[in-house]
Amino acid sequence: MTASQKHQGIVEELLGYWQGAGPLWKLYWVYGVALSAIGGAFILTAVLMDALPVPLLLVCIGAILIYTGFILVSIWRSAFNISTDPMGIDREAWGWIARVLTFGWALNAAGGSLMLLQVAMHY
Repeated sequence: MTASQKHQGIVEELLGYWQGAGPLWKLYWVYGVALSAIGGAFILTAVLMDALPVPLLLVCIGAILIYTGFILVSIWRSAFNISTDPMGIDREAWGWIARVLTFGWALNAAGGSLMLLQVAMHY
């Protein structure tokens, strides 16, 4: 990288993913799995410890659902951005695997959010 080139900022990188650009591995594993796991652990801990009032919990869950929606749409659009054939499996197959997992991820996020709300509201 030359001195005249600048690093792409996080906002530009995420906007690129929204448009379907960028490597799938980073979007899926870093922004998707790792950050979602951290956010999920925070919300789960807050619910189990009864640490947040329900209105604030709703804001947190809403923010995480918006983030999850952004990530899922971005993964769907970037599903075929794979430069090689990992483990000898065709990159097209990996793209479809990413899309199938994205659909399951969406169902899991919706169901998990409803269960967290039930626990938080003591149902």
